[in-house]
Amino acid sequence: MRLATVYGSPTPPGKMARALGLIEREARERHPGWSVERVAPRDSAGPVVATWDDEAVRRIGEADAVVLASPVYRGSLTGTLKLLIDMLPNEALRSKPVGILTVAAAPHHFLSAERHLRDILGWFGALTAPNSAFFVDTEFRTDDVTDDVRAALGEFTAQVVTLAERLDGREFGPDPLTVRYAKKTAG
Repeated sequence: MRLATVYGSPTPPGKMARALGLIEREARERHPGWSVERVAPRDSAGPVVATWDDEAVRRIGEADAVVLASPVYRGSLTGTLKLLIDMLPNEALRSKPVGILTVAAAPHHFLSAERHLRDILGWFGALTAPNSAFFVDTEFRTDDVTDDVRAALGEFTAQVVTLAERLDGREFGPDPLTVRYAKKTAG
């Protein structure tokens, strides 16, 4: 099975990339039969936006599960991650387990990006993992991450992998409104 991890930041890899790397390592080491592939933006046009290509969309669509990782930026997900999400066809995330990893500068941001992502994923009909992973960025200042943080990332990873394994490609209805509407207008 295949896990796609999405680095949803325009900045060079740093603290959030370190957290995502721990999830990727956990999936490879503790979940035999799983391959992990990171999807990242091509380049950065500045501190807020980077670009994606059709290959990123394809890799997400072919994955059995996805982890979306975003720093909290002005109380929400990054514009970079939103650009990728806007490129995805509905079927790319339909009935697919998706975990949410957010990293922020302060604990009081813990629900901001997650809430927005859950709403967006609902539009796709994705199966959002019940428990997200949120961390304050200082947890990943160095490679010396605490055992508690590693354990939380391990539990988060196990949740997403277990959902995908148990679902085994099943689809759930009813179709999201966008799919139902598209069927009505096509017919």
